[in-house]
Amino acid sequence: MFCTLLLAANGVQGQSKEQAQNPKQFQSTKESAKELLPDRLGDRWRALGPARILDARSLLSLPDADVQGEYGLQRVISRVYADDKIRASVDVFELNFISNAYGLFTFNRGNLPANSREFYRGCYVVRVSPPTPDENFAQQIFEAIKPNLTGREGQLSSLPLHLPEQDKIAESEKYIIGPAALTKLKNFSELKDVIKFDAGVEAATADYRSGGGQMSLIIVEYHTPQLASDGHTQIQAHFNTLPQIEKDRRIFKRIGNYVVAAVNIQDMPAAQNIVGQIKYQTKVYWAGRKLSDIPLEYRPPDPVEIEEATRTVQILLRSFYWMGAMLLSALLLGLGAGASLFYWKRYRRRKLGLDDLFSDAGGSVRLNLDDYLLPDNPQIKQIGEGEK
Repeated sequence: MFCTLLLAANGVQGQSKEQAQNPKQFQSTKESAKELLPDRLGDRWRALGPARILDARSLLSLPDADVQGEYGLQRVISRVYADDKIRASVDVFELNFISNAYGLFTFNRGNLPANSREFYRGCYVVRVSPPTPDENFAQQIFEAIKPNLTGREGQLSSLPLHLPEQDKIAESEKYIIGPAALTKLKNFSELKDVIKFDAGVEAATADYRSGGGQMSLIIVEYHTPQLASDGHTQIQAHFNTLPQIEKDRRIFKRIGNYVVAAVNIQDMPAAQNIVGQIKYQTKVYWAGRKLSDIPLEYRPPDPVEIEEATRTVQILLRSFYWMGAMLLSALLLGLGAGASLFYWKRYRRRKLGLDDLFSDAGGSVRLNLDDYLLPDNPQIKQIGEGEK
């Protein structure tokens, strides 16, 4: 609820500043927000006010802003809905990638207020907060919003799928892509300075039943053997500094490009059995013939390429524009010159009185010189004359 109140207070202030600086962009943002959270949801719920929007700058005021920025949070849209009896606030968190939306969803899981429920779809995480906990009510609102949560491509990371299912505590998985989120994890916060989240390094954690207690497992994936070797060395150095009693309650090993660690182990044989189920699978991404064949996460936009493409398109457009202008000018000049010549010749013929004369030789006149050029010979006949 604190997040919603903070969003309501800062959203209005942020909107007024943005509207004053760039009214067209603000209007476009407002319309897109209204597409996600319309005035009515189904036949039951209606909005009690306009949508409130927090942009990237205003997001710094939210709790866990560092974690949300790490997951690529772009903006938050909030609106209050009500039916005849119940009113609830709805917050839509828009992220840059589908896998990051899943990561934020798993990070928030277990840390929400008692009356709030979160869902994720595509690049969006939806939080529904009725006055009292109501699972069905939250689910119904999410189902009404779900058709609007579209617009981006991508795929989920496969790393969380490699967490063993045996003795795993339900809904304890978390997908981590940076040190800010790792710092918030009680059992693995000590690794925040050891694991370097660069070059696409990612991690997945989950809790497991171990003897009469609970252990935590983390899988860190490096995307090249060299990075995995370096990461294993760094974590091994940290592991070696621990007291022996801590080492006896932990498992640390490398599996392919994975570095696996388990802490708070109560039943070592059972824990070793769980860790033994982790198998590294090599992932090969075929570039294919088109850029769209590459997963979206691995082809972020390149500003230089975008600038070059924009310049190329502008040059082509200008070239076709001037080619068309020159072609049209040539046609118009040709028509003008031809018409001028035609009317000038007609004017001259009328002035000389030749309009009534027929000519089949382009205006030439035939001269009959047969009487002057041919000798007086009765055997020679003039062309066109017949005998009577």
